[in-house]
Amino acid sequence: MDIHYELKSQDSDAFSLHDCRTSLIEYENNRLTFFFPAGIFCEDYGDDWPNTGAASVEYLVDPKGRVFLYLFMEIDGQTIRKEYSIEELIQAVNSGRWELEFAYRFDGYQEVLYTCWIWENQQPWTYEAQLFIGMKEEVFRYNPPRL
Repeated sequence: MDIHYELKSQDSDAFSLHDCRTSLIEYENNRLTFFFPAGIFCEDYGDDWPNTGAASVEYLVDPKGRVFLYLFMEIDGQTIRKEYSIEELIQAVNSGRWELEFAYRFDGYQEVLYTCWIWENQQPWTYEAQLFIGMKEEVFRYNPPRL
């Protein structure tokens, strides 16, 4: 998707995806991009959440690393973990079957782990998930808020 953003940053400490939802993901040439039409949180713009204009976050995926999603579901009183590839996640989100909401972020060496929620339009409505991204670089692109 070719969208023009006014600003960009690689300062991951200044941004948060907490409570932000994406309904479009792209993955080309080891670049994984999540699009946030409602924006993301930037500490420069106060305490509202989200508080930027439209935004995206792009990860340069480490070819030696992996990107995958663990989805946790309850079946007969047992919590089951199901693994999805990045391609399966993209298909589910881009088809409109799922929305991906980011909750918490944990950083490792050249990797990031997000706890997330998967939203769908049927019961059970939500699933808890973990998204692992092995990456070399992260870029936040965004428009300032329109006041």
